[in-house]
Amino acid sequence: MFIRRIRVGDRTRMLVIRAGRFERILEPGDYWIWGFGPSLMFEAHDVRGVVFDSPWSDFLAKERPRVAEQYFTVVETADSQVAVIYFDGKVSKVLGPGKRMLLWKGAVAVTAEIVDVKERPEVPAALALPLSRAGALALATFAQVEDGKTGLLYVEGRFVRALEPGFYGFWNAAGGPRVDVVELRWQTLEIPGQEILTKDKVSIRVNVWAEYRVADAVKAKQSTKDYAEHLYRALQLAVRQTLGRRTLEEILAEKVDIDESVAATVRQEAESAGVFLGAMALKDIILPGEMREILNQVVTAEKQAQANLIRRREETAATRSLLNTAKLMEDSPLLVRLKELETIEKIAEKVDKISIGSFESMITELVSLRK
Repeated sequence: MFIRRIRVGDRTRMLVIRAGRFERILEPGDYWIWGFGPSLMFEAHDVRGVVFDSPWSDFLAKERPRVAEQYFTVVETADSQVAVIYFDGKVSKVLGPGKRMLLWKGAVAVTAEIVDVKERPEVPAALALPLSRAGALALATFAQVEDGKTGLLYVEGRFVRALEPGFYGFWNAAGGPRVDVVELRWQTLEIPGQEILTKDKVSIRVNVWAEYRVADAVKAKQSTKDYAEHLYRALQLAVRQTLGRRTLEEILAEKVDIDESVAATVRQEAESAGVFLGAMALKDIILPGEMREILNQVVTAEKQAQANLIRRREETAATRSLLNTAKLMEDSPLLVRLKELETIEKIAEKVDKISIGSFESMITELVSLRK
């Protein structure tokens, strides 16, 4: 009655705890164990789980090193180390700094690679993609830098280096790594609906357009908090300085653009922030409703005056032509008679019937006119 039979399966290992003290580990087989009551305890573990998850883990590693060496692969890291654990040659787990893990031998082939994150903060290229699939369990930060972009690596809040296009990983234990990805290709900056008061006190709205690209990513990120916002404000000021010096008539008549001197200042300011500024232009000029009506009236009046001038010119030319014809007809009775016939012809087109003198009298009259 004081002997217990214990059967341990092929995939099981069992810890024997007697009176609160570790006694031994039972391998697969049948056992007869002497003892009774709560003082005798058994702790079964499925070795297929590989990781030895037990409150006795640290005790065995420190106090029973021979037992630990016989049954486990012991992986331990210092405060500045991480361990990449492989099961049958495949990446399986990452053990963080200052940790210890016991893994059962026999279920799978367990190996571990200890990495000093202070000396090697970057995840090896061959491990970056497999570890990224583990998510937060990888204990690393991953970043994808695409073509046309660059990555800026910061460790412990300090800039370390620029990253070319590729996939990267950095150990979190190295000091909170961060990768800022910066676009290097041409970008467009739109500044819509800027309210500006012209020199003659007319309020207008303008839309501004500019193109730019980052020439020095490190300078762009370190010299300003937000280089795009900095460029936005500089262009706003440039437009106000340009249009505020001109009247509305000058702006509309000359199709004013940003002054070269003002544009040069903006370019220099952008360059100091690591940004190359390309073309700049006023895209649209929007007038208030009442101002549009006034300008429409002005344009209509101008066009009507031009139409009246053209009409008067045509009338003058027609009068001159009539005067010249009258002079010719005064000196030539035959021309007068031909004009009469032309007039009769035009009238005849509009009536059904017309009576004239005999043909003989017409011929006689024409002959007399020639004489």
